[in-house]
Amino acid sequence: MKKHEDLINRLEQHRTRAPAHFAEQVMDALPAWKPARKKSWWARQRSWIVPALAGAAATVVIMLGFQQVKTVDPASPTGSEMVTLHFELFAPGADQVELLGTFNNWKSGDIMLEADESGQWTATVQLPEGRHEYVFLVDGERWIADPRAATFRPDGFGRVNTVIQVYDEDNV
Repeated sequence: MKKHEDLINRLEQHRTRAPAHFAEQVMDALPAWKPARKKSWWARQRSWIVPALAGAAATVVIMLGFQQVKTVDPASPTGSEMVTLHFELFAPGADQVELLGTFNNWKSGDIMLEADESGQWTATVQLPEGRHEYVFLVDGERWIADPRAATFRPDGFGRVNTVIQVYDEDNV
């Protein structure tokens, strides 16, 4: 153990001086320092202002494009004639039957059918000309496609919608 302590003491006392002019030689070997040139305001702001202006311009172009494009909803009454239709569903024992479809944005409580004593539910509705999809909602939980219809389409939720093409006979 003493042997190690002696070695440590000798190492601590041993100091070697750097050669003369060592610091000057190191400093001379370093590249010359130049003060940073001050950037203009535009150069300092370019990192965020150019993308911001480009994004704003793109937004304006897109918004102007949307104003030029008119979306056409075949179920909307844009100048088309309204046609009176009669809907029926035989559902004895039901407490409530509603008609939901593209013509009322599938809104529950909008078109209620009325029942007679036999369980025949009916509603007379004015619809715009065009293609419509609809279902009957029985007691707020059972979605039923019109059993008397000829055309159906999957609704994407595991059920089917009834498809009807509405047109005014005078316009045929």
